[in-house]
Amino acid sequence: MTLVARIGFLVLVGATFAAFFVAQRLKSSPPVLQVHGLARYFSPNGDGVRDVDDFSIVLKSSDEATVDVITTGGDRVRRLASNVHVVAYRPLRLSWDGRTDAGKVAPDGLYRLRVSLRDEGRSAVYQKTMELDTTPPKPIVCLGGPCRDPRRAANIAAPGAPVRIYVKGVSRYSWTRIALLRTDDGPPKVVYRKSRKPGYSRIAIAAPTTPGVYLVRVSVRDRAGNVGTTPAKLVVGDVPGRPGLTVRGLAAQPPLRPITAGRNVTLFVDARGAQYRWDVRRIGERRARKGGLGHGPTLTFHAPNGASGAYVVELSAGRYRTSVPLLVQATQRSSVLVVVPAISWLGSNAVDDPPFDGLPNTLTDGGSVVWPRVFAQNGGLPPQFSDDVAKLLIFFDHRHIRYDLTTDLDLDLTREPRVQDRKGVLLAGPFTWVTRPLAQRLRRYVAAGGRVASIGAASLRRGVSLRVAPSEDAGTLSHPTELTAADPFGARLGKLRRTAQPQSISQTDGQPSYGLMTGAVSLPGFSEFEESAPVAAGKGTLLAGVGEPLTAAEQAASEASGTPPRELEPALTAVKLGKGTIVRVGLPQWYARLGEPGVAQVTQNIVDILRGVQPRIRSTR
Repeated sequence: MTLVARIGFLVLVGATFAAFFVAQRLKSSPPVLQVHGLARYFSPNGDGVRDVDDFSIVLKSSDEATVDVITTGGDRVRRLASNVHVVAYRPLRLSWDGRTDAGKVAPDGLYRLRVSLRDEGRSAVYQKTMELDTTPPKPIVCLGGPCRDPRRAANIAAPGAPVRIYVKGVSRYSWTRIALLRTDDGPPKVVYRKSRKPGYSRIAIAAPTTPGVYLVRVSVRDRAGNVGTTPAKLVVGDVPGRPGLTVRGLAAQPPLRPITAGRNVTLFVDARGAQYRWDVRRIGERRARKGGLGHGPTLTFHAPNGASGAYVVELSAGRYRTSVPLLVQATQRSSVLVVVPAISWLGSNAVDDPPFDGLPNTLTDGGSVVWPRVFAQNGGLPPQFSDDVAKLLIFFDHRHIRYDLTTDLDLDLTREPRVQDRKGVLLAGPFTWVTRPLAQRLRRYVAAGGRVASIGAASLRRGVSLRVAPSEDAGTLSHPTELTAADPFGARLGKLRRTAQPQSISQTDGQPSYGLMTGAVSLPGFSEFEESAPVAAGKGTLLAGVGEPLTAAEQAASEASGTPPRELEPALTAVKLGKGTIVRVGLPQWYARLGEPGVAQVTQNIVDILRGVQPRIRSTR
């Protein structure tokens, strides 16, 4: 080795030792600045929790300091202090609200502090980061099994039974808040609250003692202070996970197609494993036709023999009771077919369908429903059955009017009615929804010579799509439409009109000799009217129009304003359409007034029209 090389080597060794000792001295000396109270995580989202990161800076020597928030790449985001005189070891208190110099909230991410010292002529970057996080957590609630379980089994529990809740995405830093909402009885309302310690993803509760549809809502706060609530919005079809809980003591699922008299009937019964008592009675009768004890999920018996009619299957298990309708068709056909609105029963039945999100599925809210399904509300009987159908069929039974019986769902599946099979079809109860194919077939049936009577306001004015399984024993009803201005027969209908005082209606238009009002000069006591506009040329011939006169208030208002009174339009009409006839009763109170002589007479007149015979005066007894 040459002398020059040896000298160079010694110089390098000396420099290394010098640097080592300088580094050791710097490590042992106090840092240029210290930062106290800097939060690692904060969320400037305006909720009042960790919206601001408060901290203080301490210098070892007095200086003029400029403090900036910078990204991890060194770009300035916000200047917090500019050339502020800082006394040594006296804290400079600062805060960052998460906003940039432009006043906008900075993007979520990691940020540091940079302190520039004018007298020392240098800058120091505090290496610890603060994380700005405004994204709330998104927990997921699942009942009936962990969220990773792809199965979609319904979580149905008996009142008071234990229920296990699985929560995906719980916080390790804060408590999990749980709220149980009932969703099938008016607006959703909280009926139960509970909190769980951080980190626990399984939570046990007891099911409510009141049967109904419930939803579990969970709130979680992350380490930055953001609160995530799921489901955030209670919208059918937009709820993650499986937060639905159905509490059920007893429910039954009847067939929605008529059963031939004497044939086997099978009902699904959910009594939560308990034994139940059942009996079958025809509506309007006090004596049960059949009965016994049931032990399993299926109940099978022979349908009663005899004339067509509606029955009620009544079930009881402990303190729980339910009833469901059963339609029986006689073995011999009648000339008039009575159709009941099973699609409307299904569409208004508040039951939680798959994927069991805790929100009742109905057509009323624009959603879809599956069939068959249990009838779980109103004691099991659809309101349209109790208020309308049952009253009409009891009226027919008491007056020995024979009829066949089916549902709109069955008509849709069997492609009926046909003129060669039935002289007349009576649509009993308002048909809130009707499928387009059935509406078209009804119109073709009338045009070809059939006779149809519709009793009920707002009937046949909303459409719905029906998708049927290959077995034709299950399907889905979806895409309900809004209320239209006309029904399938071309009648243009107005809004339901109510009067302060009951009015009498009488025939005002059409042919005086037409038999719709035979035996009844007028019908008193009506205060609700769904009127139809006069038949347009080429759209049919008005045979009879029955409506109410102007009220005293309407007459006074017309005289005071000097304007002509409103044009009277009938609420009860008979129209010749093609070769057939359509009778429309736009009087919602009709069913409730069947016991009155005039209404009873006109109802029998309508049946005669459907049969194709001349109406005649009946006894009022």
